[in-house]
Amino acid sequence: MRFVVIFLTFLLLAESAWAAVEIAPRGKSPVRLDDVYQQRGVPYIAIEDAIDTVGLKGHWNSVRHTFRIRTRRGWAELSPASGYLKLNSDYYPLKDKPRFIDGRLRVTDSFVLNQLPMLVGKPVYFRNLDPNTDTLVEDEGGPIDQLFAFLLNKKPTRKGPLIRAVAIDPGHGGLDTGALAPSGFKEKQVNLAVAEKLAKQLKMKLGTPIYLSRDGDYELTIKQRLETASRDDVDLWLLLHAQASLSAGPSGVNLLIRPEEAAQEQQSGRAQKESNSLKLANQLALALRSAGVAVNGIYPSPLLSLGRGDLPTVQVELGYLSHPEELARLEDDHYQDRLAQALYQGVRQYAELQKETTR
Repeated sequence: MRFVVIFLTFLLLAESAWAAVEIAPRGKSPVRLDDVYQQRGVPYIAIEDAIDTVGLKGHWNSVRHTFRIRTRRGWAELSPASGYLKLNSDYYPLKDKPRFIDGRLRVTDSFVLNQLPMLVGKPVYFRNLDPNTDTLVEDEGGPIDQLFAFLLNKKPTRKGPLIRAVAIDPGHGGLDTGALAPSGFKEKQVNLAVAEKLAKQLKMKLGTPIYLSRDGDYELTIKQRLETASRDDVDLWLLLHAQASLSAGPSGVNLLIRPEEAAQEQQSGRAQKESNSLKLANQLALALRSAGVAVNGIYPSPLLSLGRGDLPTVQVELGYLSHPEELARLEDDHYQDRLAQALYQGVRQYAELQKETTR
């Protein structure tokens, strides 16, 4: 059963390690490729990147709907609709069909190891630098408080991916700038930047559908913000914000969850069961600290739902725009990458923990 409660007002002041592979023809130094998606443990590499590492060139033929590669033996063709590589008039079976992912036609490691050597005429070295990234799958046979008063009851998933989809809400947008730094840097900017980087991490490494409440600088209604988290397949909801203080002293990340979920009391002589939101926040905190990011703690937030709901939800306050040194970090693209990578690791660790407890 699902409940959505919307209160009347909201007030809130508020180095990257992508999946990667190495490829090289025999006798050449390996080339690192970072734009790699992991789908169920299988790396998908953009075909242009793969052939470039071995000195081949190619292009997408929009008329024939094929990717054509010029080789010494003639033209080779690949199509996402076909399970074969065509070389001149010959056809060679592919273990995995090419797929369009994030706007690029991609092939798997099987193509690199088997068909690419044939096209270049020499053995090809391949190494997956991030082999442990994988889709976490169970064995089959799974908004005074405007913005986020959100009550959602989720039924357990028995089959399929343990995390079927993740909703991410980059706070503010458009004329609603959020917290504002003395330099003019706006909270809405860092919220969106980290959200987009995190979404890419999750899509690339877990193969998980990601629903962003916004993907540009525009305002949203409360209903629009809730829509992403209201999808039936969403199993996690992350709200990204930043803060500002009246003084320049406070710094660090704060993690916020619903007040009732933050309570760890003794009831009837037994410890209250730890909520999934708290479990998720704990894993995010561990991953952020491991990445060298200061985390102040996990706190109850009256701006989140006051009722009971079991959609794991964490609001991540990424730092303080009022702290000069932290502001400089939040403005830096590489630090944003580090935040995104740490948040990804926290989500993954939470998923692994849930997988263990549901066995």
